[in-house]
Amino acid sequence: MQPTLSFEIIHEYDPGEAGITLPVELRLAEKSLKISAKLDCGSSFCIFKREHGEELGLIIESGTLERISTAMGSFVAYGHPVTLSALGFELEVVAYFAAMPNFPRNVLGRHGWMQQLKLGIVDYDGRLYVGRHDSEM
Repeated sequence: MQPTLSFEIIHEYDPGEAGITLPVELRLAEKSLKISAKLDCGSSFCIFKREHGEELGLIIESGTLERISTAMGSFVAYGHPVTLSALGFELEVVAYFAAMPNFPRNVLGRHGWMQQLKLGIVDYDGRLYVGRHDSEM
């Protein structure tokens, strides 16, 4: 018998655009912020612009320090627990906020977001399939 996967959400995106962009809401206590973020399977962490953390009322440097390396170099970010909602899934995550202002992009990475979900991508059709990892296969 062939294994099958089931997903709760199908998110359609434009495969002609660079990357897969998702609508995201970040929440901390009574403050919330709606932004866009790129799905990044190569990123270990969920990383957001410093300004977004400040809008939530965070003191960025009070978080957990992480030096993040990329193919283009490295940068410093600070982790803070927040509630992250995307595509109907509300998750408690440690989100990292870049130390430097004007960070170029928000990303949903493996630790925090992807590790709590199962994903399927059919890029040719521009479809992202998403379900909770603990739901039935």
